[in-house]
Amino acid sequence: MKLRTTVHQVRLGRAEYRVVTAVPRAPGVVLHDGPWSLQMVVDRPGAVDLAAAWALAARSPRSLIHLPLRADAGPTGPTEPDRLDLVLLHHSLAFPPSRWKAVRRRLGAGRPHTVDIPDSDFPAEGDIDHVRRGFAGWRDELRFAGAARTLFLTGSATAFRWTGSWVRSLSTEGPAALRRYPQGAHYCITLCHESTSPARTSKGVPGQLHIEYAEGHVAGPGAARGAG
Repeated sequence: MKLRTTVHQVRLGRAEYRVVTAVPRAPGVVLHDGPWSLQMVVDRPGAVDLAAAWALAARSPRSLIHLPLRADAGPTGPTEPDRLDLVLLHHSLAFPPSRWKAVRRRLGAGRPHTVDIPDSDFPAEGDIDHVRRGFAGWRDELRFAGAARTLFLTGSATAFRWTGSWVRSLSTEGPAALRRYPQGAHYCITLCHESTSPARTSKGVPGQLHIEYAEGHVAGPGAARGAG
């Protein structure tokens, strides 16, 4: 998986942050806010870029992985939900989303860099130990937060690798699913805040993120995981 990026070093007060901004090959990802769930739609190039960003988040515990999706999506219609950017980050950074607006304002041009990540970074579905999630003290979950028209997904390297396997399936299984079931079919996945699927998190952000694969273009929100 290759992903073009720009790398930024931002100082804010006494803190310094490394921000890696994805440079998509085409505007192939749209993320919408919603009253009950967050909705994302991806085409095939967008799905590949999204999986690469997930893998980069797992590999980069000291960086904020920034996907500026609002810039790619065009103008928002009068009845359309707000479009959001996306930031993926390791929980050890303890980054307060409230600081993001000030950090984003200071990004500048950045340094171009292309990352090349092997598909083997993501485990196969059968290698994910779902039983461990029921153990007391389990922390390898994604957590949702929001600020400055941006969705923040925070988690451990394990959380990003495990959920990244599902994100990668959008590009590896989505196209075949739509060809197999051409009449009204769709392929999508659902990610949940702390895997508990609350209606809203303690910060007021919807507790579910639906990501739908759309063939050839980005249009319309998704539903549950699978094809049908």
